[in-house]
Formats: sequence, C-alpha cells, structure tokens
Amino acid sequence: GAYGGGITAAAAVPGAGGGSTLKMRGLPYRITPQEISDFFRGYSFLPELIQMGAGHDGRPNGEAWVTFVSPDEAMRAMREKNRTHLGSRYVELFAT
Repeated sequence: GAYGGGITAAAAVPGAGGGSTLKMRGLPYRITPQEISDFFRGYSFLPELIQMGAGHDGRPNGEAWVTFVSPDEAMRAMREKNRTHLGSRYVELFAT
C-alpha cells in the first residue's frame, strides 16, 4: 500500500498468497487439518491457514489449500509431495 510494505490480509486468502499457497486435490473426504499438517511435516507452512474445501452442500469435497512461508517452500513441497499418497488416496498438488 501507500504506507509501506508488510503483510496484508489478502495473503491469507487462497489464490492471493503470492505463489505460496498450494491447492490439494484427491484428499479423503474425512481428512482433518491435523492430517494435512502431518502430510507436510518437515516443511514450513502456516497450519492455522489450512482451508478445507467444501461443495455446494457444505460437505467436504476432497480439496484443501495450504499456505507456506514462501513461494520457494511451496514449490519444494510441490516437487517432493505431488502425486504421493496420503493414506490410500493419491494426492495432487497445484500452485494457486
């Protein structure tokens, strides 16, 4: 903004994280934020910003968004964890 830099509220919105947010697809419908945190253990991310996807009916839809501390860390996680399994499910990761 005009008053200098800093973190804006938009950084916490999926798709507005400047490349540091990944979309997860193919998750078990009963997945919890804690299980997503376990999946990304060893990476620097913001567990309080994990967003769980839901369909029009409000039920989980197998998607989630995870915000990392930097675009580089998000890309590292995507390189190493994309198309791996979480439980019995094959998980895909996408840059947002």
